Amino acid sequence: MITKHTIQKMGAGYMHYIELDVKTVKRVTSDGNKRVLCKLNDIVSLHAAVMKTKEGMYYLMISAANLKKLSAKAGSIVKAEIEIDKSELQFHIPEEFAEVIATDAPAKKIFDSLTNGNKRGLIALVNMIKSSDKKIERALLIAARLKAGITSPAKILKKE
Repeated sequence: MITKHTIQKMGAGYMHYIELDVKTVKRVTSDGNKRVLCKLNDIVSLHAAVMKTKEGMYYLMISAANLKKLSAKAGSIVKAEIEIDKSELQFHIPEEFAEVIATDAPAKKIFDSLTNGNKRGLIALVNMIKSSDKKIERALLIAARLKAGITSPAKILKKE
């Protein structure tokens, strides 16, 4: 189902979002799921979580990088196709990370034991890098840190 949304800016910060109507939220969260695939203007596809404010408004965050790809800003109208994310981790897994984990059995065992949220957090640390070589370096660092007992995405990149 395709719907139209106005991109809105959250407070005085840099975060942008689209508000979701109750009908859409019920459709994509009926089984307790809150992870979705969202295609915007047939240009950007993103894995996202349905978020809720304390006032009860449901929304999806849109990164600055995705706004740039859309040539959009606060107030822009976008077409959104929102579906339940049925992918393994509900997140884009870069091939560099997948290969490093697949070839390092001890790191894979630890990675597989983590919560899906921590797995997505670690993968996000690789996704934020553009260069394939740097993604491999980051994936290798993550594998080494996992084997050293550091499993929190917030602590993985900190110097020991």
